[in-house]
Amino acid sequence: MALPKGELLHPLTIRIWHWVHAIAIALLVLTGIQLRFPDLITWFGTFKRAVNLHNILGFIVLFDYVLWFGFYVLTRQLRGQYVPGREDFTIGIPTQSAYYFGRLFFGDPAPFEPTPEAKFNAMQKATYFGIMFVLVPVLTVTGVLLWDLKRFHPLIEALGGVRTIDAFHIILAYIVTAFLVVHVYFATLGHTFFAHFKAMIVGYEEKEGRHKKASS
Repeated sequence: MALPKGELLHPLTIRIWHWVHAIAIALLVLTGIQLRFPDLITWFGTFKRAVNLHNILGFIVLFDYVLWFGFYVLTRQLRGQYVPGREDFTIGIPTQSAYYFGRLFFGDPAPFEPTPEAKFNAMQKATYFGIMFVLVPVLTVTGVLLWDLKRFHPLIEALGGVRTIDAFHIILAYIVTAFLVVHVYFATLGHTFFAHFKAMIVGYEEKEGRHKKASS
């Protein structure tokens, strides 16, 4: 029996952005690994080819980020979806942490149910705020500076030199890599293993109660 649809959580624009962003970031991580270990890894051919692909992917992420930011600003959803409030820190994050690290394993229901007006729980909101407003912008800026050392030489020197910029870029890249692993894991914690993945493909996420009723 076909499961009834829930509410549209992710418009087509956001779904396209998400998958372009996800694929580009994943490839940036892989090409970045080859750039760090060129003598051991040749996944993308020569070192020069890996550098060129890494640069192209970086600009795709930059362009994609501008589209994402513009969409949420124009639709006036940025603050409501991504900016955590006081209750998120005092109530939401402790409650969600207790669920993720304890109650989940005893089969308790999730304390948060996404809606089009509030798609992310408190932990997600705080994490995505840090990722999208701190980590990605700094990672992008350092990447652009490293892309053309000659052009940006004065700014690079003002910020501490190439080694400082490169260190920031690499450290943030490690954090992004760790986030991707955790992000994929948490994406499996819906009422079914693929529920969250499916929602980001079709836009709808079926409600847990409906799923149980249709499956019975």
